[in-house]
Amino acid sequence: MKITKEIKASEEEIESLEMHSVVNIISVISSQLQLVQMESDYPELLDAAIDRAMAFADASHSKDKTVFNLNSLNEFEDLVNRSLDELSEKQPALKDGSKVSEYSNILESVFEIFEVRLKEIVQRWEHPNAWVPFSVDNFVDDFKEFFYAMEKNSQGRYKIIYNIAEQEEKDYLVNFAINSEGDDTIYLPLILKDVIRDLIANARKYTPPGGDITIGISQKDGVFKFVVEDTGHGIPKDEIGKVVDYGYRASNVKDMVRTMGGGFGLTKAYHVIDQLGGEMWIDSEVDTGTKITVKIPIPENVGSELT
Repeated sequence: MKITKEIKASEEEIESLEMHSVVNIISVISSQLQLVQMESDYPELLDAAIDRAMAFADASHSKDKTVFNLNSLNEFEDLVNRSLDELSEKQPALKDGSKVSEYSNILESVFEIFEVRLKEIVQRWEHPNAWVPFSVDNFVDDFKEFFYAMEKNSQGRYKIIYNIAEQEEKDYLVNFAINSEGDDTIYLPLILKDVIRDLIANARKYTPPGGDITIGISQKDGVFKFVVEDTGHGIPKDEIGKVVDYGYRASNVKDMVRTMGGGFGLTKAYHVIDQLGGEMWIDSEVDTGTKITVKIPIPENVGSELT
């Protein structure tokens, strides 16, 4: 189904979509710290780190570069590490039997993703319409780091693997292919890379463990094409056109799937794709899965090897 509609959201809500994914990362950090705090005999040790997470969230919404920068992020990470180290010395095992070191490992991966995302966002602020070159291998590696952070954040609930011969019952099997007329280089705006991450994260979120996620990117004949297909819960037919509305979540999953997001991922994706002059299709069937297809024209001045 081709999506053709006007996003019903205020200017402030549209503005907030740009920071949607990084706010989700901050939410992950904050929620992990709060989980530790609830299971600790020394909850006060994490107060400062949780307050700093909230300050970062506020700075991301307001685009406050005095806070939202690499130096501040490094200071934030150092504060989290010091707080967890101090707690680990006093209470290595939490009340639920988990170890503080387990959360330290999870947050280490999340902060690595956060640093990449922060650099991309600052670059987007400085050059909002630039189509940026990426090595295909590096692009895939970036997403594998993203998947690895997802896996660690699951605390053993699932694994993400890339070889069907290694897939166990609760593993996600991911297939990721990229083809480009530029051989080993693809071009895309950084906001589009962010959208791709959001759509892939949605595919994982709404697919039970043991499912498959197939991702394809093609860049040729003046068109950037992205497809992600999953074997997840799917979307009711009469709601497919609604899932890009601001804050809307399909009725078959809104009470079933735990999520820290607000239902903005598809809204952001559709808005960005529309702003780039592209088109978006959503094909889905309940209990079978969802396929999202995106096509965006590549500007003529992008990459001489693609023209």
